[in-house]
Amino acid sequence: MMRRGNALEALIAGLRGCPTDRADWQAVIALANHTLLTPDLFSSLARAGQIHRLPQEVREYLEFVHDCNRERNLRLRTQLSEAVAALNRRDIVPVLLKGAVPLFLSPAGQVPSRMTSDLDLAVAPAEEAAAQACLEELGYVQVPGSRGATRQQDAGMLELRPSRPNHLERPSPVQRDGLRVEIPPAQSRALHWIVHDLLKEGDYWRGRIDLRHLHDLARLAESDHVDWTALQTSVSDQSARNALDTQLLALHHFFGTGIPAKCAQRPMVRFQHWRRIFTATHPIIGAPLRLAGNLAWGTWRLSRADGLARLGPFDLARRIARTLLEARTKI
Repeated sequence: MMRRGNALEALIAGLRGCPTDRADWQAVIALANHTLLTPDLFSSLARAGQIHRLPQEVREYLEFVHDCNRERNLRLRTQLSEAVAALNRRDIVPVLLKGAVPLFLSPAGQVPSRMTSDLDLAVAPAEEAAAQACLEELGYVQVPGSRGATRQQDAGMLELRPSRPNHLERPSPVQRDGLRVEIPPAQSRALHWIVHDLLKEGDYWRGRIDLRHLHDLARLAESDHVDWTALQTSVSDQSARNALDTQLLALHHFFGTGIPAKCAQRPMVRFQHWRRIFTATHPIIGAPLRLAGNLAWGTWRLSRADGLARLGPFDLARRIARTLLEARTKI
């Protein structure tokens, strides 16, 4: 029952550069692999000068995964540069999102240790068709049922989406090695991660935590000034504000990030934070809480799904199962 909680505590300690002496490294590595944080675990311990404290076989495994991920990220950066160059030739300057930002900004010969699943780019809605045609000329083929496009020789999928303005600062133009892109400010990137996880994927209701994105937020707060108070002000909907504050409480709980004191003032926020931490550390006992959240979220999503009335019983059951049982990299 405590195995997950102990492994989670040891993983967080490692990500903060302070390995615990009595960690069950088999459980820690399993959790790091599940949350896509294994390369970050190695780099955090190496950066803190603590990697030598790990057992040799653990150290060698983490280094192997880290090095494999480094080679993959180098390939992803080459892929990103090729796509940006082709778009620039059509006078299209894409906005880089999520993991594409550190890949582009990292110095030559170095890449971030973050495990990146795909490359996310946004363009103005009026430029979307031209950008799509540009990528098709590079050999990208659309993946059915998704925004992503892929090629056989690439390390990851490329997702192209229309840019959507928000109430925060506009993206800043950045030019590097002759390539022109736009980079959203730190607050916009933080808001994007929070909205995507807690609202779009329902982690606020389902009681889940995307630990990799939470670690991204912690690193972003370390490297850039993120005005959490301004971020709270930019969210007007009460439910979205509760979700934002719940994520900030988790950020402080796991990584010690400084957040506004008023995040913990509302009882609903405190309850949601407790529920997420409890189910993450006690997955068996917390299963009824997770199930209740999944049912509420699945019912809400399915009631608003386009064309739901046209679905047959088999398709409806399949969508329900996919919604309720989806785990991916969450805890």
